[in-house]
Amino acid sequence: MTVFNALARGFTAGAVGAVANVAFVAVAGMIGLIAAMGIGFPAPELPVFLYKQMVWGGLFGLLFAAPFIKGTWVTRGLVVGLIASLAALFIFLPLRGAGIAALNAGTLTPVLVLIANSVWGLAAAWFYDKSAR
Repeated sequence: MTVFNALARGFTAGAVGAVANVAFVAVAGMIGLIAAMGIGFPAPELPVFLYKQMVWGGLFGLLFAAPFIKGTWVTRGLVVGLIASLAALFIFLPLRGAGIAALNAGTLTPVLVLIANSVWGLAAAWFYDKSAR
């Protein structure tokens, strides 16, 4: 398999994983889980949130093509999901005013971020593996 094919699969897998991530966050919001966790960050507009997550998911999905990300698809999904979570908690969310580890949005916000990005990572890793066949 060429490097280009691996990168294309990684980007696509990351975008597919983003759909799972957005679906998880939307359902968690609709059933009241986010509110019950005391998370007070404003809910994003769904079309904009989906687009943004698909682009960033695709970019982070490129990591699946890296030779140092090894193991089963579950292990790789959780590792890459953790990398995405760390970026969200210590770069992206603080830039949006949520503070370090997004704690200004609620003390359980890091838990939600880790779970949502695990959903993303697992869906993306599964798709990445299945697309190789």
